[in-house]
Amino acid sequence: MTRAALAIFAVLAVVYIVSHFFRVSNAVIAPDLMHDLALSSAEMGTLTGAFFVAFAAAQIPIGMMLDRFGTKITVPAMLFFAVAGSLVFAAAAGMLGLTAGRVLMGIGCAGVYIGALVVCSRWFPPSQFATVAGTLVALGNLGNLLATQPLAEVVALTGWRPTFVGMALIAAAGALLEFALVRDAPPGHAFHDRRRDSLIDVARGVVEAVKNPKLPPMFTIQFFGYANTMTILGLWGGPYLYDVHGLGLEARGAVLLWMSVGLILGSLCFGPLDRLFDTRKGVVYAGSAGALAALIALAAVPSPPVWLVTSLFAAVAFLNAYNIVALTHARTIFPDHLVGRGMTIMALATMGGVAVMQILTGFIVGAFADATGRVNETGYRVMYLVVAATVVVGVLHYSRSTDVKPSSERVRA
Repeated sequence: MTRAALAIFAVLAVVYIVSHFFRVSNAVIAPDLMHDLALSSAEMGTLTGAFFVAFAAAQIPIGMMLDRFGTKITVPAMLFFAVAGSLVFAAAAGMLGLTAGRVLMGIGCAGVYIGALVVCSRWFPPSQFATVAGTLVALGNLGNLLATQPLAEVVALTGWRPTFVGMALIAAAGALLEFALVRDAPPGHAFHDRRRDSLIDVARGVVEAVKNPKLPPMFTIQFFGYANTMTILGLWGGPYLYDVHGLGLEARGAVLLWMSVGLILGSLCFGPLDRLFDTRKGVVYAGSAGALAALIALAAVPSPPVWLVTSLFAAVAFLNAYNIVALTHARTIFPDHLVGRGMTIMALATMGGVAVMQILTGFIVGAFADATGRVNETGYRVMYLVVAATVVVGVLHYSRSTDVKPSSERVRA
């Protein structure tokens, strides 16, 4: 692990923090947006999910760009869509403007994580990939943390509109930093001698990746896995705490902060587990079982105290880190020349799942809203139960995959 690799990793992590902030920033301010702009629960679900719809839709073209042009060019260029989106969001007067801003943010952030993983797959040994990916996710999740209590305090001080103007400036700085300092591969790597595929060849590579017979179980676990946390942290956690527990802006942020801490700690802890136990499927099974238990508890316990809600939120987020190991497992089914396209297919699954779940749960939660828009506890408990059911579906299909043990990769390396 060289000093250059660590420096590049640090830059990738900083940009990833910005991407994570945009993902989840709606959760804390959702009640304020709904109040200020008269949005319904269904509209809030659609608005928040718009980021993930755009993020998922951009994956295939971004995968083609990553394999053809590299991360250094692709990701900074795309980030300026996020800059524009943050400014549009800040100036929005209603649902249309807010949604347009979220769509642009989603497009702009779509290549950040996968671009970082592609670079890391060339700078770090394959046997360390899960640990590196876990550390990257842990650091990126600082953006989730910043989008909880710190965001609530800034919004309370300045309002949500100036906050997103500031985020536009930060995103622009991140784009320039990545372009200046990131290198796609170390000296002597085959990436530098690769043949620049034509657009037709690049498209054929997408088809080759999609037709991989090992893909469907990997796609399903990613589609349903990450969504169970982001449906809460990225959308309904704040409204639930407001409607059911009557918590104000900063108190909601404090609870969701612990959920973000759970994500960070889970990412750090789960990353090395595949090497420790020499299994990937086993780690995914254990993590998903724990996350399922916490979601069922949220659905089953009536009027839980805030401390229990906080603990269960944090547990769901911590155990959700099994997705890092599942993603590392998915990386093994793609050859190096298809890694950009293959991993963006996984990102499409991940963010597509979040989009579908946020939009779907918007209608579920909205069905239990009263005339004032306030949702009763039953609506949220039904939502938690639906999310729990998707975890079961994802793991059942993933069980058809073949485990790839890290020890076998060390032998090949």
